[in-house]
Amino acid sequence: MTTATTTTHEPSNNSDTPAPADDLTTDDGTDKLVPVTEAIRYRRRAQQAEQRLADLEREVGELRSAYDASQETITALERRERIDALLNEAHTVDLEAARLLTEVAVAGMDEPDVASAVTDLRRHKPYLFESGGVGLPSAMGPRDPDQDNDPVVEAASQARVTGDRRDLLRYLRLRRSS
Repeated sequence: MTTATTTTHEPSNNSDTPAPADDLTTDDGTDKLVPVTEAIRYRRRAQQAEQRLADLEREVGELRSAYDASQETITALERRERIDALLNEAHTVDLEAARLLTEVAVAGMDEPDVASAVTDLRRHKPYLFESGGVGLPSAMGPRDPDQDNDPVVEAASQARVTGDRRDLLRYLRLRRSS
């Protein structure tokens, strides 16, 4: 018993392949009717393209704002580097305080000029800068040379060096009695 099967090749109705339409207008100038499935497919593709365009425009806007923020940061860092360089040349005692005051002065200017801001700062707040050769007054008095022979200091250094308990107790007794 043999069974013969015959296969017929019928064109499939695949929705991805366009219907055979050569032209959308006829010879007399009237519009041809487009199949509904093809019109739906065109509308869907157009909506996807519009959505993609909106997404790309949003992304371009985000990238542009990130670029602008980066440029502002770069400008601020370059200005800060210039301020630091000029303050170091001017021999600043307290760099951070001088930098903050200079940045405030530069921010208040119509045309930012770091050099003039540093010059004004040096003129109005000279205590932020080293005064050529004249040292700042010291809070501590000069060291007494006789203090080196003090038995308490000697006992403390011996206890520190040896780490011996007896030396530590000797130092504590001397410190208490003096």
